[in-house]
Amino acid sequence: MAANKKNMTLLAIAVGLGVLGAFLAMLYLNAREAELRELLKPKSQPIDVVVAARDLVKGDVLDGSTLSVRRIPSDFVSLQAIRPNQFDAIAGKVLQENLASGKPLLRSFIGAEFPLDFSDTIAEKRRAMTIQVDEINSFSGLLRPGNRIDLMVNRAAGSGKQIVPVLENVEVLSTGRETAYDYEEKVRLLRGGVGVRPEQNFTNVTINITPREGALLAIAQDTGDIIALLRNRKDQSGSGFTQVGNDNIEQNAVQLAQQAEIRAASKSISNTVVASYEDTLSKNIVRGDDGILRTADGVALVNQDLQIAADGSISTQNGIDLAGTGLTLNDRGELVTADGKVVDPDELTLNAEGEIVMADGTVLERKKVLKTADGVVLANQDLVIDADGNIRTKDGIDLSGRGLSINEKGELVTADGQVVDPNKLLVTADGNLITADGVVLAGDKVSTITALTQRADGTIVAADGTEISGARLTDDGKLLLADGTLVNPDDVVIGKDGKVMTKDGQQLAGVSAIKTLGTLSENSDGTITTADGSVISGARLNDKGQLVLDDGTIIDPDDVKVLADGSIVSRQTGAAIEGLIAQPASESTGFRFVDYIVGGAGKDGVALVNQIPVSETKQN
Repeated sequence: MAANKKNMTLLAIAVGLGVLGAFLAMLYLNAREAELRELLKPKSQPIDVVVAARDLVKGDVLDGSTLSVRRIPSDFVSLQAIRPNQFDAIAGKVLQENLASGKPLLRSFIGAEFPLDFSDTIAEKRRAMTIQVDEINSFSGLLRPGNRIDLMVNRAAGSGKQIVPVLENVEVLSTGRETAYDYEEKVRLLRGGVGVRPEQNFTNVTINITPREGALLAIAQDTGDIIALLRNRKDQSGSGFTQVGNDNIEQNAVQLAQQAEIRAASKSISNTVVASYEDTLSKNIVRGDDGILRTADGVALVNQDLQIAADGSISTQNGIDLAGTGLTLNDRGELVTADGKVVDPDELTLNAEGEIVMADGTVLERKKVLKTADGVVLANQDLVIDADGNIRTKDGIDLSGRGLSINEKGELVTADGQVVDPNKLLVTADGNLITADGVVLAGDKVSTITALTQRADGTIVAADGTEISGARLTDDGKLLLADGTLVNPDDVVIGKDGKVMTKDGQQLAGVSAIKTLGTLSENSDGTITTADGSVISGARLNDKGQLVLDDGTIIDPDDVKVLADGSIVSRQTGAAIEGLIAQPASESTGFRFVDYIVGGAGKDGVALVNQIPVSETKQN
């Protein structure tokens, strides 16, 4: 009885303590909540400011549909924030910066100069003109506002047609659509391209021109069909011609044919020689009418699992091609190596390098045979076909473009039939090739590069105007290739085809050269010469150092390049400039040119220098 009374007492005490603990916990939580509320209570009074009602982009008009009012603690409000009582002063103006929903509108975000009409996008003293285009001139819908185009007219000329440039480097303001929609696309372009989507089909283009250009274009439209040519926005070059007619088309066709002949001749060997595995097995194994594999002498093969492909090549059951392995058949019908070791084709495997390995680990060497397309095996198998398909000697000398061919005996021969031993070729100091008996091989001539300088755009230029790309010029004047290799310019020559190589014929990977006219000078006799002494015919030189053709066309020497045959073509289009040609001095005259100083100095203070022709026969 006493025990039960004692238990009840303990229980009552426990319950009382629990109730007291819960009460004290409640008091603590209420006090903590009050403390946190006090900390979170703003220490400044909220004020009303104007904010974006939704996500806005620059160009949006500020009005009641784009703005709203929001209360923000004054401590977080910028001094530039717009208050509701200032709304009338900014209503109707234009947002100059993107503004997210709920963000305060600042005075610096407001302007009145943003285009509010399509005409506002046109610069002063410029005009917008709309011309009709077809699908071809719209470039299948790829023409976009902001692109640059050239405009030409295709008009009748006598019994034929004539293409004449009208305007160059013209900005496209809009493509198709109504004027208001054109304005919207222009504005969105100014905003950074938000919402811009290409219009695939349109029949008119609005361009940015001067009043005089508009008059020229209007007359051109009346005389023929307008042709639009899309150009790179950064391209500042001209068309390079004043007119192209039916005669020019025929001349161009002739030039294309000549260039094709030059290309074909320059790689006559490369186009002829192929490398293939000499498959002796295919010549010795035949499958009889009974399906049995036998040698040409009628001996049945021990292993009948070999496969004969449609092209006659022999492979194992696992598909390993046995061509070029040097395997033959003995008199018992077994496959054997050159030293007579029997080979079980079912035990042959390929290693990670693709080599054929025998069961005992011996690697079967596969040898390729160089032969012509007609099957003539080359007498010299030391020649190498590189990754570009060019034929080189084992020492790396490139034989492409040397006028070499292969006779019926598989020998390398010159155009006059003289046999050339590729292992005895010598490289001269200027990079040309000569035979052991001193005969210079015809084909690509080379020139050395001197006095290299590097322009601001990174282009390397030689003294004769040749531009070299694919390398950088170090402070000590060496060429730094993409792979980090340093090359001394004195060891480098440029081939007639623009290849840059060392004097021993090794081509520099990734490096190429463009032969330009460089700085031109006019001699006392009226001839124009380049830095390397070549004579330019078919033009005169103006006071700006530009070439002036007979028809008045002005050519910038930096905008053209010189081909191997001396013809001068546009660097942008590749089209030949009619009547303009560069000839080495030795081919054009019997004189060489000697510098002499003329009294006086130029505007830059440098003494004037000219050149006079001096007869070669009078030189000491």
